[in-house]
Amino acid sequence: MLKNFLTLVFSLLLLQIVKAEKTDSLVVYYKNSGQRVALKDSADYYRVILPPDSTGDKDLYRVYDYYSDGKLKSVGTSLTQQANIVLDGTCIDYYRNGKRKRTAQYKNGRYTGITYTYYPNGKTYSAIKVEDLNSSYYYGYYNNFFQELNNNYKIQILELRDSLDNLLVTNGTGHIIIFDDDFKKILEEGDISNNKKEGEWRGAIADSGKFICTFHKDALKSGISYVKSGHHYSFKQVETRSEFSDGTDAFYLFIKKNLQYPESAKKRKIKGEVLVEFSVETNGTLSDVKVARGVMKSLDDEALRVINLSPLWVPAYRFGIPIRTHHTIAVSFYNL
Repeated sequence: MLKNFLTLVFSLLLLQIVKAEKTDSLVVYYKNSGQRVALKDSADYYRVILPPDSTGDKDLYRVYDYYSDGKLKSVGTSLTQQANIVLDGTCIDYYRNGKRKRTAQYKNGRYTGITYTYYPNGKTYSAIKVEDLNSSYYYGYYNNFFQELNNNYKIQILELRDSLDNLLVTNGTGHIIIFDDDFKKILEEGDISNNKKEGEWRGAIADSGKFICTFHKDALKSGISYVKSGHHYSFKQVETRSEFSDGTDAFYLFIKKNLQYPESAKKRKIKGEVLVEFSVETNGTLSDVKVARGVMKSLDDEALRVINLSPLWVPAYRFGIPIRTHHTIAVSFYNL
C-alpha cells in the first residue's frame, strides 16, 4: 500500500514538472564536476527549477535534481531561479537506490543547524552541527561534505557511526572515518577529541599513495606521504597553493609592466577585462593558457602574450607532493 502511494506521489510530481516546463520553469544539465552542459545526453544529472509553490513559501523556488536515468537525486528550495541556485530551507539528497543520502538545512546558501548523512544502506553515518564562519553565498553542492566544512564552518560532530550502526564518535570525541561521496572508498581516518584531530591520521592519495599525519589539537605536527614510485615526502602543511614566485601583488605588477595596450583598441576607446585561464604544472611552468572571457581579439591576444611571458611559479603541494592546479585571472585594459 505504501509503495503504491509513493508511486502515485512521484507520478504526480513528474506530471507537475512536465506541465511547468511548458511555462516558466528552468531545466539545466550538468556533469558530476558541476560543469554545465548544453545537452541532456551529455549530462550526468539535470536540474529542474520550478516557480514557488502557491501553498508554501512564495519566495522560494522549488529545485529538483535528477540522475541521468530520471531517478531523484535531490530536492530543495532556492532563493533564485538562476542555474546557480542559492539554497534556503531543507535540502534532501538521495542515492541512486532511492535511499536518503543527506538531509541539510540552509540559510542564504549556507549550511545551518544539524546536517544528517546516511550510508547507502540507509543507516545513519553522522549528525553534525554547523556554525557558519562565512557569510558569503555558496552556489550548488559540494562533492565531499567534510572537505567543504573544513575551512568554512565550525563543526561539532554530535555522533558518527559505522555501516553496522556502531557508535564511533559521540559529542566530538572518538574515531572518525571519512569516506568519498558515495561511501565506496575511505579517504582518511583518525581520532578526534573535542572536535579536533588528535594523534595519528592515515589516508589515501589518489589510487596508489598514502599519507600519515600526526596532529595535536588540530595542529599538524608532522606528515609523510608515500607514492607508487617508492618516493616519500615529508611535509608541515597538508596543502599549499601555487603562486607567483614573489606573490600575487608581484604577478600583477609584472603584468602591468609588460602589458601593451593595442593601438587599434585605444583608437576605438575599447576598455575591459580579459579573463585568462591557465594551469600551473608541477615544475612551476604555465600551460593551457587560454581566454575564458574576451573583449576583442587584439586585447585577448595581448593578454595571452603577457601571461605566456610569466616566469616560473611555485607549484602547489598536497601531502608534500607537487600537484597541477588551475587559475583564472583578469587582465585589465582601462588606461587609454
